[in-house]
Amino acid sequence: MAIFVQEPEGEFVDQVGYAAEEVEAYLETLIRESTAARADRMNIAASARLPAPAAISPGVRRPTAGLSQEDAARTGAIGEHKVAVGTRKNYVSQWKRFTSWAARRGVRSLPAAPEHVAAYLAERSERDGHKPPTLRVAAAAIKFFHQEAELENPCGSKSVREILIGVTRMKGSRQKQAKGITEAEFNAIRETARLPRRSRGGSMESRATAKARGETDIAIIGLMRDALLRVSEAAALRWSDIVPMDDGTGSLLIRRSKTDQDGKGAVAFVSAPTMKSLARIRGDTPEEGSVFGLARSQLSRRIARAALEAGLGEGFSGHSPCVGMAQDLARAGIELPRLMTAGRWRSPRMPALYTRNESVSKGAVAEFYGHYGRYGSRFRMHPEGLISGVALPLDGEESLKELTE
Repeated sequence: MAIFVQEPEGEFVDQVGYAAEEVEAYLETLIRESTAARADRMNIAASARLPAPAAISPGVRRPTAGLSQEDAARTGAIGEHKVAVGTRKNYVSQWKRFTSWAARRGVRSLPAAPEHVAAYLAERSERDGHKPPTLRVAAAAIKFFHQEAELENPCGSKSVREILIGVTRMKGSRQKQAKGITEAEFNAIRETARLPRRSRGGSMESRATAKARGETDIAIIGLMRDALLRVSEAAALRWSDIVPMDDGTGSLLIRRSKTDQDGKGAVAFVSAPTMKSLARIRGDTPEEGSVFGLARSQLSRRIARAALEAGLGEGFSGHSPCVGMAQDLARAGIELPRLMTAGRWRSPRMPALYTRNESVSKGAVAEFYGHYGRYGSRFRMHPEGLISGVALPLDGEESLKELTE
């Protein structure tokens, strides 16, 4: 891999031969360190044969004197939290992909020319079939690394913006949605979750093992439905976050989430059946112990497998409990603002997407047919049908004549 560094005179020097782990460490450094920390680590970067971030552009000021290693460590540790862990990993993955593409083409990745970024995104769209949301994340990663290096963002250029707009109009912005585990699907899972299964190796579970695994699956899905949890939130839960109430229900403290990176926290309701499920799986786990003891990917796989074993088919994931509860709430008549509060959504876009099929039956046209057709109104469908979307009373021949003349 080649890393291009702009010297103060304005000439680019192609420095080749870095080990892969050195490059990866360099990328992580760009993410982790604040401006002060990057300046203080100038000499460390040079000793590792990597270009110091401050040397990438002649417009970046030289290190500030008077900063100690303690200062660098302190500012670097705090600066680490400016982006979420999941976002950071995603950006690093996307950035590595772009730098590999740039190296194959023999062009600079940092700073990148807008035309090269546009060509890269267009290639991923046409050759790899990547959809607009994926390409927007790729562009966001490129923007992020340029900003970290205090370089101009190439993704703000007209050529890159046109590509992102163009692929959205060509392919649409619709995203694949996980199937929801509604109450009906959850009942099917409850009935089959404790049954013995065959492992990948072909051996059959014992009844005791199947029961323990099934109880955990039911508790996972039940809690994720009740609190509309994302998999990252479920994976981070501790037993101390769950507080039982006198009536058998409970409350759940969600300390931090995708939509609450500042850690303000939120409290969610937990139903009595779910509290019983949790009590069955706790055992002697301490208060600060993990509720499920599973990583995000493991939670997603268990949910998908539970749905498959219940005969629900494929298409279920870690999003399914949250999606299913949102759909149940919409069917129950819960309006979008309350739904957003329950799911801790800052924007109506995702809950509206999850519940759009349920919302159809409550739309203007559905309400028209329900009100004027089924509920005894003096208006019913005229034998001639609807004229210009207007419902006519049965004795409305004169009105019909007026509308058609």
